[in-house]
Amino acid sequence: MKTTLKKTMAALSAAAVVAASAAVMAVPTSAAGVSLTMGSKTLTLAELKAANYQVTLPIGVTDSINSVGFGVTLGEGLTYVDLEASVKKATCLAATNDAGNFVFAPFAYATVPLKAVSGQIAAITVEVSKDAKAGDTFTLSIDGKDSDGVETSYKNGETGDSGVPGGGAGTITIAEDPTEPTTEATTAAPTATPVAATTTTAAKVATTTKKQAKSTSSPKTGDALPVAGVAVAVAVIGGVALVAKKRK
Repeated sequence: MKTTLKKTMAALSAAAVVAASAAVMAVPTSAAGVSLTMGSKTLTLAELKAANYQVTLPIGVTDSINSVGFGVTLGEGLTYVDLEASVKKATCLAATNDAGNFVFAPFAYATVPLKAVSGQIAAITVEVSKDAKAGDTFTLSIDGKDSDGVETSYKNGETGDSGVPGGGAGTITIAEDPTEPTTEATTAAPTATPVAATTTTAAKVATTTKKQAKSTSSPKTGDALPVAGVAVAVAVIGGVALVAKKRK
């Protein structure tokens, strides 16, 4: 399998270089550097589950090229799913090793007249382990090497620049799911009777009682006489009766 994979990668790489450089003459290697880049992404566990545990990251270059061969190494917990070119009319045929944790892909872009491309050139989709939990981080690295560690090269058909591309890395980070704010019912406190109002009411009652006690108005017919008044009346009646008796 290893020999077959190596032959496949070699064939793909050769085809890519031929397609990209068919319209230009061979030129010396340039000192100008081009690096490969791997995107990163952060998502919640809920978002990861909703995506069926699959995540797609962009692959790019830091300068204009027409062809480049690159290898992507997947960290623990990641499995290869797919890799496609992000540029129209470009070819990017991927091959993986038996373990599924290394992907090699030669990229080629040829037009007439020949134009170079920069920025994102491809996108890789991987599957994250279903054991993933919030706080986990998974790493992908990319460089200009095949499965045997043999260096590849990039080429800019417009300028003739070429060389071994630099590498980079990206991450997939699982974040905590946002917590929903707890809504507590607000209970209105009972309205207390103001102390001043209570005092005022009591004072009014006391004042009214006091006024009634000092009243000197004559009682109405049928009202009962006070005890003191009854005693005086009896004494007066008795005295009148005694005087009348002596006169007789």
